Amino acid sequence: MDDELDDLFGDQQLGEDITHLPHLPTLPRGLVLRINELRASGCSQKIAWSNTGCIASIADDGCTAILRNLYCDPTSGLWKLSNGDEAKAVVQAHDRHTLKHLSWNHTGTELAVIDNLGNISVSSLLSSINRSSLSSRCVLGAEDDLSAPVGSMWLNQDRPLLLHGLATKNTNGQWTFTGSRFRQAGPHNPHVVGEQSSRNKAAFVAITRVGSVRLLYQGPDGVRWLEIKADLENISSAQDLLTHAAICAEMESSMLVATYSVSKRIRTYRVGVDWSSQSVVITHLRNIADCSPINDTLVLSGLPLTSPHPEPQLYHLELLSPAPAPDLRRKELLPPMLLAFFCSSASTDKQPTVAVDQSTFITRWESSITKPSLHPSFAQSGLKKPNGTGLSDLQPEITFKRLQDVRVNKVLVAVRELHLATTLVLCYSDGSVEFRSRSTLEPLLRDVADRVSSLAQVGLEYLPDDPLLHSALSPSACALVSLDEEGTAKIRLMQIPQPYCDNILNKAGIEAVAEACLMQFNMSYVGYGNYHDDLSAVMQKFQKHFLKDRPEEAREFVHVFLSDMCRILQLNVDYSGDSKIENYLKNVLHQKTLSMQHSLGYHGEQQHRTLPSKVAFAILQLRWAALTFLMGLKQNPPGTILSTEAGFNRTETVRSFFGMISWTLSLMNHILDELFTLLSEVEEEGPVTYDSIESKIQARNTPALALIFVSQSRLLFKYNLLRFRSINAEAVQSRPQNPTWRELGDIFRRSPVPIQSFEKVIVDVETSVRNIYDSNQISDAERKDIEKKMLITGSVPPKLWPAIESLLTKTLKSVREDINRATLYFHDISWIGLSDDRASDQWRKEHRLDIVLFGDGGFGAAKGDYGLAGQYVAELRVWELVDGFGPREKGD
Repeated sequence: MDDELDDLFGDQQLGEDITHLPHLPTLPRGLVLRINELRASGCSQKIAWSNTGCIASIADDGCTAILRNLYCDPTSGLWKLSNGDEAKAVVQAHDRHTLKHLSWNHTGTELAVIDNLGNISVSSLLSSINRSSLSSRCVLGAEDDLSAPVGSMWLNQDRPLLLHGLATKNTNGQWTFTGSRFRQAGPHNPHVVGEQSSRNKAAFVAITRVGSVRLLYQGPDGVRWLEIKADLENISSAQDLLTHAAICAEMESSMLVATYSVSKRIRTYRVGVDWSSQSVVITHLRNIADCSPINDTLVLSGLPLTSPHPEPQLYHLELLSPAPAPDLRRKELLPPMLLAFFCSSASTDKQPTVAVDQSTFITRWESSITKPSLHPSFAQSGLKKPNGTGLSDLQPEITFKRLQDVRVNKVLVAVRELHLATTLVLCYSDGSVEFRSRSTLEPLLRDVADRVSSLAQVGLEYLPDDPLLHSALSPSACALVSLDEEGTAKIRLMQIPQPYCDNILNKAGIEAVAEACLMQFNMSYVGYGNYHDDLSAVMQKFQKHFLKDRPEEAREFVHVFLSDMCRILQLNVDYSGDSKIENYLKNVLHQKTLSMQHSLGYHGEQQHRTLPSKVAFAILQLRWAALTFLMGLKQNPPGTILSTEAGFNRTETVRSFFGMISWTLSLMNHILDELFTLLSEVEEEGPVTYDSIESKIQARNTPALALIFVSQSRLLFKYNLLRFRSINAEAVQSRPQNPTWRELGDIFRRSPVPIQSFEKVIVDVETSVRNIYDSNQISDAERKDIEKKMLITGSVPPKLWPAIESLLTKTLKSVREDINRATLYFHDISWIGLSDDRASDQWRKEHRLDIVLFGDGGFGAAKGDYGLAGQYVAELRVWELVDGFGPREKGD
């Protein structure tokens, strides 16, 4: 009797039949558990990468959320994942319940977390220099055990996004880019962040297991979160309970929802939002009863239909929002698409592993709008239509047309939309990643020619690695972070497969890779603002691993990228005739492009930066100093005594400027010392010529000459020096008895190069450059090209040789009388990060420069973090000034 009960449902026979299927492989237990999670609920994402670069994941204990970021290790120069910090706000919000799902909003500033009870929390990301933390904003409790969400989505921002078409090479060898801006479909939270901002406040929608729609949105005050709730349909039986739900934006005020129930049926709805009345309008659209893969697909998978085998089961549901058509010029949108993913597996208690067909079956439906029309027989009958029943009064209907099923010989574990849902990224359990077309689901073909569309198209891909269970793609989809069974995070970058290296590591192929990186950089700037560390990591890997033994190709790769970056972004690099610092500082593109230029030449503190990287690094620091003065001094007129209302009665405010002023003065000393040294070395070897000066600059890898010829750095020097005059006058004339101000005055007095002397150099160079531009009738376009080349190469072109000659033979000799050359020669500039001598190398090995306070104030920062501004901030150290210049650690 017991034996009969044990086999009441035929489990024993099923297990024996499956065991005797020799052609069926087995999967690891971890993957089987992951598939079971995906089958049980559509909300089971355990790791997510935000558009601000913060990576959130659920720890191995299931109750803790961990925050990580991508950073450049200062020792090796390689991009790595940080160790991770616990998000205490999430743990407290969920009272240590098991976390099941997390998701970032589109701006990357809000994180939604769902636990096993159905509680939903929203936390805001708080960022500072190399610090990320979460602050809980709201917690929405579950009403009952069936309130757990099975599908969720953040509402879009009401702003256009850029989508690039093909980049083609014209007959002049110049790359031209096509692209269009497409507004993201609604609905959108009507409340915006600030009166002058166009950014919408956050809104999050979830579908629960009992078919309830829960819409959370941030209120107008930015503090309260409000909720709108409605039911899709009444649940009458256990078969109507939902396991999966997919949501996509559709129109201005509505979204599409697709649900999958225990009864294995798909239902579709349109959900409209009326923000004024705080209500939703739900319209039932279509039921799809037969959504399983067709038999032909199963036969192709290798499963014998005559043998007992498990029926493919749905484990992921995806709704693709309207997407731009391939011809971007027409600005047409493709209709929404519904994708259902199935896989087969069966397990018994007697089997430690699971026999499966390692295939994913994808069923697809394309939606379309059908306008109501009468059957032709009505027109032939001659019957007249009653008054008031015109067809125009009837609402258009939405239908779903089934497309051909697709089978993939791998087990899918994650799907990501890319490029406004025109491309799908499919991540598989074997560690492989594919980029596929939305329309056909065909893999994107690798093709390196005179046209470029994406990194995948030019030959970069994710090489086979460890199996994937949980994964998240970076904002640019060129980096991937994964979690293994123990919860260990690992980073992977797109690169070139070894068999394909010969086809791409040539001039045309390297140029195509640079243009593909530029396309992604441009879309990241327009789409999600200030994050491109993932792209920097990929470009660095391409340089170090594939162009390691090709220095000329590596330089050309960087040059093509930087040159076309300035051209495509229409970056104003010519400030030779602009004296308004506000115009320059308001242009946030400079911060982004200089950061990228610096990062491409940074390979760790144990290696010397390239010349373009040094130029960008120095300008970034001068820009930071100018911004600080502009805000901290409340725009007092340059050259005047500071107002006591500016907050300078506070000692800590004054001391915060010490390191910044010291660093800038040390930079001035370094520039003049380098110029004196260049002149002396060239005069000893022969006549002073452009070629002799340029060869010395390249040999010494010094940015000194470029920093006083590039109009951006000259503009920043002029502004900062005028502020220095004001601060020095305050220290000497008004507050000599104040110890803090007296110490600040000592910094200026001990500088080997007086402010007036360096100002004379800047003014003379600017006058000479302007005379060359005017006397040679150099056009605006040619002048901008000269400025761009100086900025991205660190070399002054031959056209400006008269200005170089005047500087070396006249200006330097005139200021030499005001400078003690011996004091200048022995002045320690090893800490400013621009020299390649032994003392500087030794300083970098023993110290870490804080670029926010430039060494003063004991500022603490996360060890090894490489910031968004292309600036390196390191571990906690306590500094003091050495004779007013150059920090050292206390106790040294």
